[in-house]
Order: sequence, then structure tokens, then C-alpha cells
Amino acid sequence: MVTRGRRKDTDRHQAAKYRNVGSALLQSAKALENLATDETRYGNAISVIAIHAAIAYNDAITIAYGGFKSTEGEHVRAPDALLAALKNPSPEAVDLLRAIVKKKDAVSYQGVYSTMADASAILRKAESFCAWAEEAYQRRPPA
Repeated sequence: MVTRGRRKDTDRHQAAKYRNVGSALLQSAKALENLATDETRYGNAISVIAIHAAIAYNDAITIAYGGFKSTEGEHVRAPDALLAALKNPSPEAVDLLRAIVKKKDAVSYQGVYSTMADASAILRKAESFCAWAEEAYQRRPPA
């Protein structure tokens, strides 16, 4: 059973804004990865941007399908919002999102250094989740 969590009713027309932010963040993470070398120490930045791309896409989907946005302070609850908004979300997409947001505190707040290999792994997961979310967004119900 999925617990409700804190959320805010959101007009379904707002989903496009979150989708656009997610897309822009994903593009930014990829661009930064292309500029990076092992010496540039961009791993945490790429990781954070990729994680937020997935979170923004998740918001777009929960708004488009469920008419709400999660207001949980803990992003680890994002998969719960996805499960609440969609009747049958892809289990792989939910697992990807869960794995992505699980890394957020470590790369953002806990002083954990992310190597380029770490960042690339997170970015690949974010790319997969965002591709699924983009397809789901394109199939969204009318607002």
C-alpha cells in the first residue's frame, strides 16, 4: 500500500513547466558530463543536476496524471507519489526513480565525493527514467 504523503493539488496544465525544467536539467547534466574530466571534480554537480531532472520529470507526471505535486521534504518519497498518480507505472521506472533519489542526500549534503564514474552511473539512470517519463508525459490524459 502506498502512503499518501504530503501533496498539493496542482492544475494539470502546470505539468508542462515541470517537464520543461526536467528536460533542461537533463540536457545540462549531459553537457557538463561532456566537458568533464576526472580532474574537473564535476561529479557532484552532474549527480545533483541529474537527480533534480528526474525529480522534475516525476513532478510533471504526478501533476499530469494525478493533479498533484508532492510537497514532501524527503525526495525519497517521490516514488510513492508516482505510484499514487499512476495506476500501473512501469516497475522498472519506479525502481530507477527510487535508486536515483536515494543518492540525493549523499551527493548534496553529506560530503560524499562523487567521481565521474559515480556521476555517469547516476546520469545514465536519470536518462532512462526521464525517457520513460517523457513517453508517459506524451500519453498523458487531457488536462
